[in-house]
Amino acid sequence: MGNCLKLGFELSEATVAKYMVRHRKPPSQFWRTFLANHMKDIVSSDFFVVPTMFFRVLFVFVILSHDRRRPVHVAVT
Repeated sequence: MGNCLKLGFELSEATVAKYMVRHRKPPSQFWRTFLANHMKDIVSSDFFVVPTMFFRVLFVFVILSHDRRRPVHVAVT
């Protein structure tokens, strides 16, 4: 902007800002990085049905921890 004033051109800051190079935002983390950073807080759940030999139905609910890959909770009715 100072060089333009020396040449006799009067410009507003908005005009100069419009043509200046904009810096890109820093890249966000990748999905794999996100999972690695939050692994201890992530759990998954599954609900499924198991038919038995005597034609009964068992309902199974499982919650698994991704941190140690171990079951947190298992319920069968």
